[in-house]
Amino acid sequence: MRRLLFLVLALAPLTFSRTVHGEGLFGGSNKLDPSFCGQSSLRQTVIYVDDNVLVNGQNNWLHSIYDKLTATLMPGERTTLVELSPTTGQSRERWTGCWPAYTPAEAAKLANQSHFFSTSPLANLKEQQGFFARDLGVAVAKIEQEHARAASRVIIDPDNPPTQSIIRALVSDGARYSHTQETIRAILYSNLAESSDIGSVFKPLPSPAVNYGAKLGAFLRRSIFYVFGVGRSIKGDGSIQDRIRAYWSAAFQSMAANIGGMGTDLNVPNVVPVAAHNFDLLLKDGGSTLNGRLSLLTGSDGTLVDSWLGIVRLRTAALNGTFICSGPTDTPSCTLQATTTRGVVTMSPTETVSLSGNDSPTMTGTIGVQGSNVSLPLAAAPAKH
Repeated sequence: MRRLLFLVLALAPLTFSRTVHGEGLFGGSNKLDPSFCGQSSLRQTVIYVDDNVLVNGQNNWLHSIYDKLTATLMPGERTTLVELSPTTGQSRERWTGCWPAYTPAEAAKLANQSHFFSTSPLANLKEQQGFFARDLGVAVAKIEQEHARAASRVIIDPDNPPTQSIIRALVSDGARYSHTQETIRAILYSNLAESSDIGSVFKPLPSPAVNYGAKLGAFLRRSIFYVFGVGRSIKGDGSIQDRIRAYWSAAFQSMAANIGGMGTDLNVPNVVPVAAHNFDLLLKDGGSTLNGRLSLLTGSDGTLVDSWLGIVRLRTAALNGTFICSGPTDTPSCTLQATTTRGVVTMSPTETVSLSGNDSPTMTGTIGVQGSNVSLPLAAAPAKH
């Protein structure tokens, strides 16, 4: 319990003491207000914790996650903590809540309202954000209490790795991805040390790569994965991290998941989305026409965050760049200038995507490899669903 208390206080250095306006007389409580979940959000965040990598007394990884959450969560964005158990290949949702904040427009509206018999909701935001931190910290601490081990017991010998299926554990949460139209930002803390009957990062990569989406009948669509802790607690030199990245890049691709970052440290852009744009795509490739999807989330300056593009029968990739619109609100002129995080129409490490025009009814442009003769016509129309 001492370690639990330390973790909660470390995560939430806010004042939890309640005033007379926060309890009793005016009906408040020391709980996270569920009404924040009623706000419209363009994205949801899922935090996956691999319970095989938790070490007693080492929770800097959680501070990394929480620092990124406070800098990037949208007002009302649902955040869910899921425990992955690679030993059994299962997952378990441990906590969910929505980030206590208001959009600038909503905050201005609340500021102009009279709150004679109660404290303004704006005055309680810091306290509510403290409850968010507290509840998330308690949920993580419970996972740690159940699974954290001494560092020596977490270390993996590549010549004799323990049997564990991180892929099956992720796929067991697959219903989350089939039941939403929102983009899911998935933050995964794991060493990605897959070693099971369906594949292993400690063996040569199979050729062709295993199609886990088809093999397991599950896809992680509309997702952007940020993975960190990769290769930690595995004996050997840095080459194992290269093998892990290669293996999981192919695995995520087969499950239609997009990779925003994969490494030792957490790499999440410090951008809060303020707008969403979804398009149906048509790609011309010789005599063939292929369908696809373009999902764009943008910050206040048009910077892309957690955005992706996918073409049916080809590949899917995350996007970096800008999407900027100007002109009349009903018929804006928009321009997309972006690069992919992997090849979609080629096997190149990255490709360039350019689109321009009115976002209603259509924008036109190309996708291809800059400096080469690969430049395929691309058209985007507002998504019908």
